[in-house]
Amino acid sequence: MRRWLAAPVAFAVAIGLSSLHVAPVKAQPKGEAPVEESFLTADGVQLKGLFHATNKDAATAPVAVLLYAPGPDRDMTKGDWAGLAGRLNEAGYHVFRFDWRGHGKSTEIKDPKKFWNNPFLNGGNVNYNGYIKGGPPKKPLKNDLYYKDLSPTRAERYLPAYLNDLAAVRLHLDSKNDNKTLNTSSIYLIGTGDAAALGLGWIATEWSRPAVFPKEGQLGVGVPGYEFVPQQLVGQFPPEGGHDIAGAVWISPNRPALISEAATKKWISTYAPKIRENNPMLFLYADKDAAGKKQSEFFYNEVLVGDPRRAKAFNLAPISDTFIKEVKGGSTLNGVKLLDNNAELKVQDTIIQFMAAIQKERAKLPSKNRNYSTPYFINAQSFGFAATP
Repeated sequence: MRRWLAAPVAFAVAIGLSSLHVAPVKAQPKGEAPVEESFLTADGVQLKGLFHATNKDAATAPVAVLLYAPGPDRDMTKGDWAGLAGRLNEAGYHVFRFDWRGHGKSTEIKDPKKFWNNPFLNGGNVNYNGYIKGGPPKKPLKNDLYYKDLSPTRAERYLPAYLNDLAAVRLHLDSKNDNKTLNTSSIYLIGTGDAAALGLGWIATEWSRPAVFPKEGQLGVGVPGYEFVPQQLVGQFPPEGGHDIAGAVWISPNRPALISEAATKKWISTYAPKIRENNPMLFLYADKDAAGKKQSEFFYNEVLVGDPRRAKAFNLAPISDTFIKEVKGGSTLNGVKLLDNNAELKVQDTIIQFMAAIQKERAKLPSKNRNYSTPYFINAQSFGFAATP
């Protein structure tokens, strides 16, 4: 079993992380202004992101990806994500945040043919694009995408398509890794609401993808490239991308009704059991947020089987590096709002403490060239997702 947290540190986290030292919040976090970056998904959507670079050992520094929950009138600028990014930069982490397809500035379909004709998002039981108003058979092919284009009663059913955005983020960061800008041997996720379910589902897919582009011969005869996760390879499967997910923090996590409890549990029990012992997680919810508490307990106890008694009943090893924590004084605050008022709620402090405990053990993990050059799809159906317009 891999234990990223030493016992004293783990105990401190479990009782509230109060015994760990964290530098005080500064009014004006140091560091360069974030840089806007563009990158493509496998189905031809151009996504926009902001890269906040740390000036501490930049080439070998880990990176944190910030995830808001998709939805109407949401984008990466809403909430105090910038404040958290500044704190993380000071602590030695690069930070990347982005807009999901159809949100903020991520509204252009650069390759309409690829978008509307690929088999991973169109047709049969995976027709996620069938939820978009204005698509085929209308011509010319629609070349933009806004959240309002999704049918109001079916927008939630489009959620699995966002897994391809996370795959594109990973490729974008791996390209920066290969250019010696950062080190993707340690990637952290910090998400709110539905982004917790999306993020956990995506981590499961990373355990079915080689961390480094397959060597010659592994793709098979006549196979031109790595097109989708989980693409079958020839011979022994190489080290998985899941090893690079250093940890995740889920704030007011939520499981959308579309994704059943059974399907969510299978992400761990069937598709990626290595998550339990290799990807530490922290679930945070406000002390009077009943829904946040219920959902956090579902992910911790039911999905990850964090309760030692349940783990024993299922013949599983206990997990010591994943935690669930109530935010005292948070009242009914939910999601990104819990990042506000750090002086009282200390949510940003808690996040940095949790990550610092993990990174202490991962700091010497070397960077490795990933060698991926083109975006790949996530075959959501292979991980228990399905769509029926």
